[in-house]
Amino acid sequence: MPIEERWVQNGSVRLHCLAQETDSTLTPFLIVPGTFGVAEDYVQEMEALAPRRCITVSLRGRGRSDSPGSGYRFEDHVADIAVAAAQLGDERFAMMGYSMGAAYALGFAAQQSGRLAGVIVGDYPARYRALSRKWAERAVESMPERARPEVAQALQHESSEVLLWDSLGSIDCPVMILKGGQPGSMVTAEIAAKYLERLKHGEIVTLDQNAHELWRPDFESYIGAIRAFLERVDHAQF
Repeated sequence: MPIEERWVQNGSVRLHCLAQETDSTLTPFLIVPGTFGVAEDYVQEMEALAPRRCITVSLRGRGRSDSPGSGYRFEDHVADIAVAAAQLGDERFAMMGYSMGAAYALGFAAQQSGRLAGVIVGDYPARYRALSRKWAERAVESMPERARPEVAQALQHESSEVLLWDSLGSIDCPVMILKGGQPGSMVTAEIAAKYLERLKHGEIVTLDQNAHELWRPDFESYIGAIRAFLERVDHAQF
């Protein structure tokens, strides 16, 4: 299936998206990348999920999207997701957020649960944390090709603690917590139990061979878990 570029506008900020458009009746799927992830990171997933309609977005300051001098609060990122989701019109859709993108996705889901047919949380607790200066420095050092210094600094400066645990009860659709089974996963047994306690329709799926980077080394188990969840969403088999 061809994947096309799109640009959407959130106020003065232009965001870069990739879209796999089809006439399929399958539930559309929106993907929110991780901290410094970009839309292009998810081409393999989109192709593997064809003919499902898929959209992914580079949030502000990432990839080819605009990098404003300010506007990097939690709420600004949730608003970016809403603009990307608007491409789907009034259609109900499923979404996945990975790592920090999962916190943004949960923030969106808590606000607009009625639009969602399902949510995948990619290896992250239900919180957005206040970021330290050391976090920004490490991000630039470890990902110089992705983490622009001015963006990392703005993310850190405008960050504040946002606890999302109490908002999970407002999410009415099925939610899959997709976690790594190897050291480095950010969803511990305690966090997994907390998710199940707070969610109305939650499940934990562990990828035994993978850690926080859920797609490697075992991509097939990762995409298989996503595909199985979406197929159950298609047929409301929960």
